[in-house]
Amino acid sequence: MCSSGLSSYAPKGRRGLHLFPFLLFLFLVGCVATTKDMESLDARLTVVSDRLGSIEKRLDSMEERLTLLEEREKRVEASFKAFRARLADTEASLDELKSDLRYLRDGVERSDKALSDLGDRVIQLETRLATLEKGVKIIEAKEEKKPVDPQKSYDTALQLFRAGQYLDSMEAFKKFLREFPEHRLAGNAQYWVGECLLAMGKKKEAILAFDKVVKGYPNSPKIPSALLKEGLTFLSLGDKAVARILLKRVVEEYPDTDQAKIAAKKMRTLAAGKPRTSKKKVKGKH
Repeated sequence: MCSSGLSSYAPKGRRGLHLFPFLLFLFLVGCVATTKDMESLDARLTVVSDRLGSIEKRLDSMEERLTLLEEREKRVEASFKAFRARLADTEASLDELKSDLRYLRDGVERSDKALSDLGDRVIQLETRLATLEKGVKIIEAKEEKKPVDPQKSYDTALQLFRAGQYLDSMEAFKKFLREFPEHRLAGNAQYWVGECLLAMGKKKEAILAFDKVVKGYPNSPKIPSALLKEGLTFLSLGDKAVARILLKRVVEEYPDTDQAKIAAKKMRTLAAGKPRTSKKKVKGKH
């Protein structure tokens, strides 16, 4: 009976092993105790056994909670590490952004300085330009006060024509006409304007220029040459009728001139039915 009682109160679970000596002692005592004492001890052992079972369950529950807490702690640690990594990346990006901003700020400062320097240069150039313009005006004023020699101005324009610089020569003769419209060489200057135009291939404009000699300068020695050149130019344009009128006028009005001889010869050629324009150039006198 004692052995069966001992087996019924044998400790259960790994945590009850340390109670076995104590139970064995109680068992031995129980063998010599009274029946009443045994019943009382049996009841107490039952209570103790129940309490031990309850404690084991609580320990198991606590172990499960501890396991869950450990796993949760691992997850939190992993999340924290990931957060730290993201934070490090963000700081790196922020540092890079700050570096870019510094570079841009430096670039803006350099551009501002370059713009400021350019503005200073513009101001300097404008100042120099104003000084130069002032100097030019002073020089021009002095030149205007200088008396211009008409003969020298005319000779310069004629030299340009003989050098083949027809446009410059024409402008020089026109300037002579503006400055000395009543000069004895004004008709000559107008004639050479026509020659310049003719040399540049502007035949119609040349005819008008020669006509100005005839109508504008009735006392000019260049009228026979101007009429002859008008007639020859009309002939080169295919207008024989007008050409004959002008050539005839040269022959009748200026019979003793070289221009009249050339005009008469050209008229005979036209009358013979040989419409060839003369290649001989008439060299006008000064």
